[in-house]
This record gives sequence, C-alpha cells and structure tokens, in this order.
Amino acid sequence: MIHTPNDRKVLVIGWDAADWRVIRPLLEADKLPNLKKFMDDGVHGNISTLNPILSPMLWTSIATGKRPYKHGIHGFSEPTPDGQGVRPITNISRKTKAVWNILNQCGKKSVVVGWWPSHPAEPLNGVMVSNHYQRAGRLLEVDLDAEIGKPRPEQHGWDPKQWPMQPGTVHPKEMSRNLQEFRFHPMELEAEHIAPFVPNFAKIDQVKDKRFVGLAKTISDCVSIHGVSTALMQLEPWDLMCVYYDGIDHFGHGFMKYHPPRQEWISEKDFELYSEVVEGSYRFHDMMLGASLALAGEDTTVILLSDHGFHPDHLRPQHIPAEPAGPAIEHRTYGIFVMKGPGVKKGEVVHGASVLDLCPTVLSLFDLPIGGDMDGKPVITAFEETPDISVIDSWDDIDGETGMHPPDMALDSGESAEAMKQLVELGYIEEPSEDQDEAVQSTVQELRYNLAQSYMDGGLHREAIPLLEEIWTGARFEHRFGLNLLACFSATGQWAEREAAANQLYRNIVDGQQHALTEIDEIRAEAKEYGIKLPEIQTNERGQKVLGDWDKGQNEEEEQEHKEPPKKLTFRIRKTMGLLQPYDSVIAWIKASQAVGVGNAEQAIPFLETVAQYESKVPEPHNQVGMAFLQLDRFEDAQAAFHRALETDSENHVAHLGIASAALGLKDFEAAIDHGLSATELVYFNPRAHFVLASALDESGDQAMARTAYEVAIKQAPGFAEAHDKFADFLEAKIGDSSSAEKHRELAKLSRESEQASVSERESIDASKLQEELNKRRAERSQSQANHEDWSDVDPSEVVTIVSGLPRSGTSMMMQMLDRGGLAPFTDGKREADSDNPKGYYEHEKAIGLARDQSWIPEVRGKCVKLIGQLLPALPLADQKYRVVFMDRDLREISRSQRDMLKRLGRSGGDLSDTRMMSTLNAQLVSVEKWMASKPNIQVLFVDYGDVVGNPIEVAQSVNAFFGGILDVDAMAQAVDPSLHRQKNLEDSP
Repeated sequence: MIHTPNDRKVLVIGWDAADWRVIRPLLEADKLPNLKKFMDDGVHGNISTLNPILSPMLWTSIATGKRPYKHGIHGFSEPTPDGQGVRPITNISRKTKAVWNILNQCGKKSVVVGWWPSHPAEPLNGVMVSNHYQRAGRLLEVDLDAEIGKPRPEQHGWDPKQWPMQPGTVHPKEMSRNLQEFRFHPMELEAEHIAPFVPNFAKIDQVKDKRFVGLAKTISDCVSIHGVSTALMQLEPWDLMCVYYDGIDHFGHGFMKYHPPRQEWISEKDFELYSEVVEGSYRFHDMMLGASLALAGEDTTVILLSDHGFHPDHLRPQHIPAEPAGPAIEHRTYGIFVMKGPGVKKGEVVHGASVLDLCPTVLSLFDLPIGGDMDGKPVITAFEETPDISVIDSWDDIDGETGMHPPDMALDSGESAEAMKQLVELGYIEEPSEDQDEAVQSTVQELRYNLAQSYMDGGLHREAIPLLEEIWTGARFEHRFGLNLLACFSATGQWAEREAAANQLYRNIVDGQQHALTEIDEIRAEAKEYGIKLPEIQTNERGQKVLGDWDKGQNEEEEQEHKEPPKKLTFRIRKTMGLLQPYDSVIAWIKASQAVGVGNAEQAIPFLETVAQYESKVPEPHNQVGMAFLQLDRFEDAQAAFHRALETDSENHVAHLGIASAALGLKDFEAAIDHGLSATELVYFNPRAHFVLASALDESGDQAMARTAYEVAIKQAPGFAEAHDKFADFLEAKIGDSSSAEKHRELAKLSRESEQASVSERESIDASKLQEELNKRRAERSQSQANHEDWSDVDPSEVVTIVSGLPRSGTSMMMQMLDRGGLAPFTDGKREADSDNPKGYYEHEKAIGLARDQSWIPEVRGKCVKLIGQLLPALPLADQKYRVVFMDRDLREISRSQRDMLKRLGRSGGDLSDTRMMSTLNAQLVSVEKWMASKPNIQVLFVDYGDVVGNPIEVAQSVNAFFGGILDVDAMAQAVDPSLHRQKNLEDSP
C-alpha cells in the first residue's frame, strides 16, 4: 500500500555539533541575525542526542527515526566486503529506509546533499550528492600547506582531471560534471576569506602549523556544500531537501580549546591567534543560513538541527582519550532544534525533542504515517494545531521504488583508502594499522563496542553483555569495555557476574600499569627524536616501578625545534599514559555499587564516602554517588551529590531526575515536580522521570497531570511493572475506575512474568556450542604446544611449576600426580580433605593472595604450586621461567561441580544457572589462554581431565616429556582414582 502525501515542501538543514551555549552569547550580541529571525518566526529548543555520541550513527538515526541497533550504522569505518581491509563507513551498511526513501516510494522528489554517511549516492527520484563531494585533496603537485591565502590568478572552477570526484559521488551521475564547478578548493581561499576566522593569520607559519591547513579545508568544505545545495535548490525540483554541514563540528574539534575564556592550559600565543575561530564559524553558518532561508521561501517548512552539542565552557576536556573516536568526549548531550513554516507556532520554546524525532516529524508534515518500529515521535508541540498522527507497523514492509542501493552494491577499495586518510586527518579514527588483519580486527572491535553502547542507551543491557564480553576478552587493557560490562551487569541485577568481572578489571588495571611502564621505556628513544621527553621510571619505597614527574620531562627541551611526530607515536604515548592514570576512585565506586547491589549498605558507605571526597568537574561521578545513596534510601546524601552534579552542569537530566527521586522520598513534592519537569524537558524519552513526576503530582493532588504523566511513562515503557502497579492504585483510589485498575495490575503481572521468562530464555545458551568452541581451541592449542622452546639447558631448580585451570577442573588430582612423580608440592596443608576432594587440596594460602603479594614466588622454584587460572596474569614475569600444566575439563562438568560444591558450602554463587556459569567460565578461559600465549617465559601443557581419568599412563608420559623426563610415570598414573570422576557429562544429567 502506497500512502499519498500532501504538497508541502520541507527543508532540513543539519549543523553538526551546533550548541546553544555558544549561540546564546552571539545572539545577545546581534551577531547571528538570520538565526535570530528564524527563531522568532518559529519554535526552538534543545534536542537530546543518543549514546555513543558519534556523528555517522546519529545522522543516520536522524534520517531513519531509529536507534543504531536497528539501522545498522555503528561507527566511522567498516571492513571492506572481502574482509581484507578497512574503509570509511558507507550507507550500504544501512539496513532500513531513510526519510527520503519513504518519500521516494510515495512519489516525492528529494535532494540530499552531504549527509553522513551518504556515499555512494543512492539512486533517488531526485538528486543525491554524497558526503565525499566536498573533500579536498591535493591539486596537481602544488604544495597546499604553503599556498593557502596567497594571491593568485583568478580561477574559473577546476577541470575534473585536476580534482576528480570519486565515482558514486553524485546521482544522477550525468550531473557530475555540472556540479563539479561548485566544489571549492582550499587553494582558492584569499586573505579576506581567512581573516574573519583568524585576523592575525599572517603571523602563522603555515608549513609548521598544521592547524591552519585544517581550518582552510573546513572552510572550503562548507563553501562546497553550500554552493551545490543552493544551486540545486534553485535548479532542481524538490519536495524534501536535506543538507548537512559538518563545519561547526570540525571547527570545534580543532579550535574550541582556544574559545574564550582562555583555559589555563592554553598559551597566550595560541589564544591570540585562534580565539575567534569558533565565533567566526557560527557567523559564517548564519550567513549561509540566511541564503538558504531566502531561497526556500516562506511557504517551505524549515527545520534546523544538530546531532549533539559541543562543550564551550569549563567542561571542555584538557585531554582527549587515546581511543578511536576519542574526540567525542568534547561533545555535549544537547544540540539545537529550530523549526518554522506554515502551521508552526512562533517565538515559542519546545521541550523534549530528540534526534530520533526528525524523521517522524517530517513524515507527519507530509501527512504520512510514522513507522511503529521507529523510536522517535513527531514534535507535535511545535504545531499550532495538533496534527493527526497515524501509525503503520513498519515502512520497511511497504513495497515501492525506494531509491535504495541494490543488495550487491560494492565500493572500490582504492577509493575507500583515500577517503580513510581524510577521516584520520580530521581525527575521527585512529590511523589504520599497516597490518590489515589487525586493522580489520580493531575496526570490528570498535563497531561492536559502539553497538553495545547503543543497546545500553536503548535500555537493552542484556543484548550488550555478550558483545562486551567478547571484545574485552581480546583487549583486556581497554578498561572502558570492562566498565561498560559492569554497568550492564548492574542494570540486569547479575551481581555474581559483576563481581567476577570487577575482579578481572582490578587485575587488568594492575597489569595494564606494568605494561605501560614497559611501553614507556620501549618508545622513549623514538619519542626523543621528536622532542618528546618521557618521564623516567622510578622505584618507590615498596620496591614498585612507578612513573616520575611528567612535566619536568616535557619542558626540558621545549625551546628546540623538532619535526612533527607521526600520529601512531603520539597515539601510543597517549594510550600508555592513559593506563597509568590513578584508578582509586573508580575502584572505590565499583566496590561501593557492588555492595549496594547485593544489599550490603554497611559495607557500601565507607566506599561511597571515599568516592564523594574526590573532586570532579564533570557530573558523572557525583551522579553515581547520588544513585547509590538513593538505593540506600539516604535521600539527603543523594540530593547533596546530585546538586554537586548540577553545579558542574546545570542541564544534566540525570541529576534533575535524581533530585526529583530523592525529594519524593523526603515527601518534598514541590521539589520533586520541579526537577521531574526539568528532567523530562531535557530528555523527553525518560519513562523513569515521567513516573517520578507522576508520583509527585499524585501525592500533591494534581490528578489530571498525574494521570497524563503515568500514561506517558507506561507508553514509553510498556513493560514498566512498577508504573502499572502505581497507576492501578491511582485509578482505583483517586478516579474510582476499578476496571482499568485491574487491567494495569494484570499488565504489571504479565510484565514481571515476561521478564522472568525472557531471562530464562536468554540464559538458555546452547551448552554444547560453548563446549564445541572450547574443543576447537583445544585442537588449535595441541598443534602449537608441540613447539615449545627448548629449555633443556635450564636448571629445573630455577623453574616454577604451576598446576592451573578453572576451579573443579582436576588441579588437585594433577598436583597429587606430580607429587607422586617426584616434584615436591608447595602447600601449607591448612585446607583439609573433604567430600569434594577426598585426597586433599594441595593448596597454599599465599597462592590465594597472589594478586596483592608476589614476593613468595621464588620459594616455589623447583617445586609445584596450585593456582587457579584467573590468577595467572598476576604472576611476576621478570627473570622467572614458568611451566604451567593447565587442566581442561568439560565446562558442563565444571559448572555442575562448582554449583554442587558451593551449595554444600551454603554460598550463593551456586544460584547461577549452569549455562550462565559456563558462559562466564568460557570468557575467563579465553582471556587466560591469550595471556599465556603472549608470554615467552611461560611454557604451557594443556591436559584434559577426561584423558587423565581414562588413560592415566598416556597422560603421565606426556607430562613427563613436558618436564624433560624427570618424573616417575608409573607412580603418577597410580595416583589417579577414576571413582572420583563424579560429575560426568551425560546429556540427560539434571
């Protein structure tokens, strides 16, 4: 069924990263006259963004009305179709219709210019100019760095042979040559073009100062987009026109640090040169806006929006995280939304708009239904009369000519490589590794991380967990992966899994710091070539290696001139220094929130008080403390923390919601209503905020508004059982509607049952598949472990032997075999034999505390010690060789054995389902295996528990060979008692 739209014309203008906090002072100074008139003629307000705040994902959500896990665009780059390389993200990865595709199948013409991503251009009934159109490369052999801004003969456009467009940049392709002339190259810039941004640009050494070249390219990109969009606006028929300008974002990343007021870490010289760039960029965009509005005419509905904001104040970060897309830390949660046209209110403020709302709003302007699978809503408060909104299941189910790419569309890898250079230059992605496999793996890792964050942002934490577990296993020093995994376990109430992950994170932090200290020494000489003097490594009073003073090292050679260091080196240095930052407050917070989660308030309080003592210029740590105090019903402490968050950022919706929740607990209903309204105005899709607001309105006696707020909360979160229950009480007690109340109580019951069933279903992981994965790894390991380095000349009395594996994998049995075979065990005998281990545990309490104390390891030379696999990464590696006998056992047997043992001990760990325990154990195994494989001073022999029980002689022979033939094979085999194999893997086992 094809729906019939009306005859409206709609112009959508995107200003990436535009922010009211920059705009308002300029409006007050009458420096943005076109925007001011636009706002007076229509409505304006904040627009909330999504997490992660990455532009390709956000602009695709804007165009589709859907979150990234629905539309398929998850980052800045993607693997090529053959998996052999990396390319900039394309619209080929988008798996749902954009608004222009929907209008295309309804017979409307669209013109789309520069949208990100829109390459290759889609075959619309109209025109599409992709986001590769404006990108400036070098022109012939001219030195761009030295030529910008110098006088030159008048240019009359560029011959396509001089500055070619990539194939697929323009649709229809026959328009390519005509549209070529609107491309503006940086070499065309004159002094009068540069001066409004950098009045003293003549003082800049353009060869040494690459910031100037970046500025010139961004100006030229904006001119190109504006030139082609205004030309098409006049020369081509259109019903919908969408134009995207990325300039404000690029100006921000390059120059917001110099924006007034001067930050203490910015030099006076740099501030003098570049302090006017950001203001100049907004005034430049205001001029372009004026031209576009004039061409659009009064009968056209115009929407101006940004995908996020940009910190211009004290929240500007001094350092950018050393991670792909690290510059996103400069983005702010709220962007701008402005709309005018026939039937739109004038001069009013609208609240609660989201980047997801653009597509539904445009569809409603054309009297078209919105998709039920869209996550956004029309901004109906912008209209003088509320429009009639209809809904269909999904536009993706509607047949018709959409103008989308065919499924087999492919891009040239050479062209993609050139476009990648541009993304690296702009700072959006890390320079790809020369090793293509590493580059592809890194790219996939970031795409999965972004997808996981998108799931979390949409409240689907369970869907994010396996993604985070997978990528964290392969990148244990990426603490951001681990922290997000902890957040998911908290959100889903999986406290046992969270504790295990937290312990892994603590070990990773310690190992990461030691790794970073080694890295600093490795890159010191190369860094010095570029004038970067890294701090020295020192030894503290406890004998630990620590970092010396950073500032002294940096300033020592400040006056010397050095060539610019390569991006990979600077990234590596930043990454290394990032691993050395203090994590005390992070660890304290993790411990506090864990204690809160398991209901141990007494244990949580000291940790919370420790975290509260740390000063923070950003709201997040204060919000975390406030949320924990809320859970403990310490409402006054919670309010204090949330108010500290608001002192750092007055528009933080989490803090407003927190204060509202605490005020509700204190029965201060006026404050709860005030801050609840603020939270919903900042982020409208906020079911918890609407619920808190409804509860406060209910208690204050405002029944009409309370009912509306309850209904909004339930509409936004149909499975919100608590809201259904409270609304049912309200309907029965305040409205007298027992029938409706009963319906909501039933919905609450169904929601809880559904959640329980959903948890069960999600936890029913196919155990055999997990074991197949382990068996596959075993086969791969058996091929590699035959190639051990020859240690025949190594004195056995200097080698530390470790028997390791997961708990209940047969480590005690192997310790007994080695003991009988002639290798003395390192054990204190304190743990007595019991029904779980009738022949003894062969443990030493020092081994249990390895993470905090490694000083005893030399005592084990020439002996063997039992150590669980999870503790292996805590081993001291300097000047020590280790032989590890690692016990393998079917994960199904291990999980059952651990469960039964924990139950006998009366501990709650046994409450985990077998499949969840298996999943957790498997992830731990993968991590430990990768760690051991990367250490040349560790030799590993993997031994299968079932083989030991079934073929003790053969296993004893292989173990003896691993030790160089020094063991008594027969005595080892006789130590094995098959009757102790009680948790056999039987398919019908309960």
